[in-house]
Amino acid sequence: MKNDDVELIQRVLAGDENAFSTLVRKYQKPVHGLVWRKVGDFHIAEEITQDAFLKAYKELATLKKPHRFARWLSVIATRGCIAWLRKKRLATQSLEHTSHAQLEQATYSGYVIQENEQMTAEAQREVVEKLLSKLRENERTVITLHYFGEMTHEEISEFLGTSVGTIKSRLRRAQQRLKREAPMVREALSGFQIAPNFTENVMREV
Repeated sequence: MKNDDVELIQRVLAGDENAFSTLVRKYQKPVHGLVWRKVGDFHIAEEITQDAFLKAYKELATLKKPHRFARWLSVIATRGCIAWLRKKRLATQSLEHTSHAQLEQATYSGYVIQENEQMTAEAQREVVEKLLSKLRENERTVITLHYFGEMTHEEISEFLGTSVGTIKSRLRRAQQRLKREAPMVREALSGFQIAPNFTENVMREV
């Protein structure tokens, strides 16, 4: 895995954009899973994930340890989450200056739009979110990376910069807390998909 990344990075720096598209396809679900767990919105997570890949592409030449690309990418994504959450907090504070009538109308309009666009996948994600809320944040992250991100214990360890033993322990605790719902969560997370044209969207921007 590490050697593959190093070779791909060398090719990208030599001008091979196809090599970067390979990196995007390889890490898009793990990065999206990490971001999703931090911001709590599946679709916004996709936008932040795309921004993270674009930033990684622009700053790739500054990466001093190419074999740690996965960890570096996760740090970029996490910083993107922090920036988004900060903006969200400021936007929430600005609502104090919005009249009650305006706020009520906006809330109702948003509700109608949400109801009209509701799909089975969205409803299923909502159920999974409620079940995952039983877990600690680090357990939610690990179980999402394992089933949605399709990562092994070793890959999650490298991605998060945490020992393999700790990753295994968090995953085991998550499964124990979920109890009977664990198989359903596993199946649902494994079935969730990001936009099929995600890689193409990123490559259009590089």
